[in-house]
Amino acid sequence: MFDEMYYEENNIIPKEEYKHIIDTLHKEKKFRPARISVVRKVFFNREINYLTDAVSVNQENTDSYCVMMTDWDTDHLILEKKSKREGLISKSYTRLSEEEFERILDGDYEWMASARESIFRDFYLQLTINQLRPGVVVDYERQAFRMNSKKEYMVFDLSIRSTYLFTKDTVLSPLLEQTERLEQNRVVVTYKQMAELPGFIYRMTGIEQKHQCLLPEFA
Repeated sequence: MFDEMYYEENNIIPKEEYKHIIDTLHKEKKFRPARISVVRKVFFNREINYLTDAVSVNQENTDSYCVMMTDWDTDHLILEKKSKREGLISKSYTRLSEEEFERILDGDYEWMASARESIFRDFYLQLTINQLRPGVVVDYERQAFRMNSKKEYMVFDLSIRSTYLFTKDTVLSPLLEQTERLEQNRVVVTYKQMAELPGFIYRMTGIEQKHQCLLPEFA
């Protein structure tokens, strides 16, 4: 299991401004080059206002769970728990097999109750007590740049598509029909900075400091 803590700022910009930023980044060689990936997130009972959530300054405390897939690679699914506390974001994530995801979709949760990794045990409680269920599927056409310091990132969402209409057979399919949520010629830009916290904070929260590394494709 991996953990991370970071702060982020979001905005929606014109596509021309995005192109200018990309050109500048390449010229200055400040960020490592990044390819564009498609990141699918299957959120559990998560109502998303795609644009206002993306640029929100609301400090409301929230928790959400999702299963992620990058570039249609079903062999490397990720279970993610994302928590927001007074502007500080923490994420826990672990590998999830396609078979395990299918078991979750079928309502088979008991195997997570005694799992070694705490994220599975937490997810089990949410599924059984709070009745979390898959609620919305969102695809992000995403490009992430990492600074040489490895502590700062710029993430661009060139497209955000979603649907509430899916089945077990279509939830991971690239042919799933979705609706575009971004206005034409608009891009969501997110700046992320890894949080430098005192050691006792990591011990209190159970976060393993040595695993503080953000995976841009999964951001």
